[in-house]
Amino acid sequence: MVNRASEIQFMIFRILDKLFGVKLAETVEIISPAKIREVPLSYFYVKGIMDYRGDFLPVLSLRRRFSLDDPIDGERFILVVKAEERFGLTIDEVMGIVTVSDDKIEPSPPKVMGIGSKYISGVIKYDERQTVILDMRVLFSTQSRIQLVL
Repeated sequence: MVNRASEIQFMIFRILDKLFGVKLAETVEIISPAKIREVPLSYFYVKGIMDYRGDFLPVLSLRRRFSLDDPIDGERFILVVKAEERFGLTIDEVMGIVTVSDDKIEPSPPKVMGIGSKYISGVIKYDERQTVILDMRVLFSTQSRIQLVL
């Protein structure tokens, strides 16, 4: 009996000139940003909250989380993700969906693009470019999610 590698689908997106991915199973949809209301005394990477189908959706900035440039008009879409709680991530552009066998996912080096390995579940190639696969459960930890609802 031969063990075959399983396949995983990832949503690939761009922030500035960097490519990131999240498991497609964790994504809900891609929406255009509506009015985002600031939340006083929140974490630096929380852009605010927005109305999402009658509920409040926390909107988080990966640019801020990873200390990338944060121009006022750079982010054009919100990727709605569901790890343990649903939240939105501001991104510049959706690049596509890719299916990768798990044996093609490289382990994360100690730092990739200035991001610590504890936030990364691996690295893949997408369109011949290094693409960082983010671990949503760790990236926005329980403590961070508690802060979102306060």
